[in-house]
Amino acid sequence: MKRIWGFSALVALFVAPYFFAVFISKFHLRMPNDFMPLIAKSLAQAAGSAFAALVLGGFGALGLVGRSRRWEMVVLLPVVAPAIAIVLGVMTLFPQWRGLTAVIAAHALSSAGLVAVVLSRQIRGTIGGSIELATVEGASRLDIWRRGILPALRTDVSRLCLSIFAASLASFSIPLLLAGSDLVAVEIAIHHAIRFENAWDIAAALSLFQWAMLLTLVFILRTPLETGRKSDSEIRGEIGRLVGFNPAVVVVLFAPIMILFSLLHAPSLGVSQLQSAHLFERWAPIKLALQGSLATGTLAGIFAALLLLAFAAATPSHKQRIWLSGYVAPSVAITGFATLVIGWGKDPSFVLDSLRISVGAALLFVPVVWRLRWEQSIARLERQLKVAQTLGASSGMIFWRILLPQIRELLFWSGGVVSFWVWGDYALGSISASRSMTLGMLAKGLLESYRVEAASLVVLACLIFGAISYRLFQVGGGGPRVTG
Repeated sequence: MKRIWGFSALVALFVAPYFFAVFISKFHLRMPNDFMPLIAKSLAQAAGSAFAALVLGGFGALGLVGRSRRWEMVVLLPVVAPAIAIVLGVMTLFPQWRGLTAVIAAHALSSAGLVAVVLSRQIRGTIGGSIELATVEGASRLDIWRRGILPALRTDVSRLCLSIFAASLASFSIPLLLAGSDLVAVEIAIHHAIRFENAWDIAAALSLFQWAMLLTLVFILRTPLETGRKSDSEIRGEIGRLVGFNPAVVVVLFAPIMILFSLLHAPSLGVSQLQSAHLFERWAPIKLALQGSLATGTLAGIFAALLLLAFAAATPSHKQRIWLSGYVAPSVAITGFATLVIGWGKDPSFVLDSLRISVGAALLFVPVVWRLRWEQSIARLERQLKVAQTLGASSGMIFWRILLPQIRELLFWSGGVVSFWVWGDYALGSISASRSMTLGMLAKGLLESYRVEAASLVVLACLIFGAISYRLFQVGGGGPRVTG
């Protein structure tokens, strides 16, 4: 009974932003007048992003299928980097590009590498043996693709499509800077409804509608994507020779190269732009941004790790783990505004702003991190926990002797990942904070004023300091590897 109540309390914490929105709206829900055009454009944006990512990633998988895991790490850079990195790349190469197509392109470039890695691993690990057998039997490359690979990948392609569709539908960071005045996402409409119209009834209705759509999609996807068994270099080379096309890897290398180019292409001009913005004359904004990023990154990592530990300590059942894996993060806009209840009525301060951003980031990123590794890790420990309970071990003994030692490294890894992402966040801080107080928000301001080269230096600092923060969390966990 205690376990159920503990789990329910944690679930209530994540659902709280929606109840907050409904409460502020005085339980009155109203859809905007342009509801149907808004939903149509949001769905079109998400569908376009998913389709473009699948096309790019599918073609890139042809070049990745015969290559080592080092190549996979490179093409996954846009996936693991904060959203501001891909936004910076697009704005560097295409300074005037805004609107629906710009958002679709940014989403596609950030997700194509993941598609390529998943599909290439499936080709090697799941159906690699069948490919070799078909070749021995005299099948042509065209027949292998048409009758073997494509039918075998149909389920994976469908799940990837829905995953990217759901992520793009709930996106806020990328549309915030690249959509311009075009409402291409429900999140942007929620933000505008609250900030510019104080229409909480519209915001609450849109957030609940979006939540229902995303829950439906993610529950369809609640079984994790399989990535095939590990393959050695000899198998990789053979499969690549049989069905691959090495030059195709350029497609998924474009986004990492674009990010690196945007970060490093004109440092001297970036310094000049920082000087023209008087940031070197008045060190206070830079000092505040460094302090704010350090505080929010560290606190968000700690809060996220504690929440994940609390979920694990509640020893969720199979159905509860499915719920957690199917749960999508709350609306960024709703969560950001909901964190304003922290210190409600008090004067703005650095401490309050840091707490609001950190708590909001933890609520947003914990469901993502849970789906990445925690669900599978806790599932593997379920048998041990049941045996210990059967033998009469107390809850405290199970936690300290069985659970915590085996998830310690995973716990610190999770805190490090969240900390790394928060160092580059600008969307949540733009809502929760009373001032520009992080490096991510400073970079956002520079991008909005078209000081792209200056923003690139700030984003580079975000990535470097974020990586250091991640590493420090790893050291706290006892090493770089994650059990489970």
